[in-house]
Amino acid sequence: MVLAGRVTDTVKQVANGLVLRTVPRDTLIDASGPWEFDRETLITALDTLGSGANPQTLLDIARLAHLRVYVVVPSP
Repeated sequence: MVLAGRVTDTVKQVANGLVLRTVPRDTLIDASGPWEFDRETLITALDTLGSGANPQTLLDIARLAHLRVYVVVPSP
């Protein structure tokens, strides 16, 4: 589970240094945390990845270990 907030700032899509468009915010969130995994799930995920994996973030761990992450967005 991860706590997220709604994106309220303007977001731009950029390619090669040029602004292509303003991205609609209605489906965007800022998943800043805290992230919560129960201990057993996290241990299993890390065991699944093995010593060769090099995840940089909790999202990397979740993605590589095929964990389902539930996003909680508080009501305004």
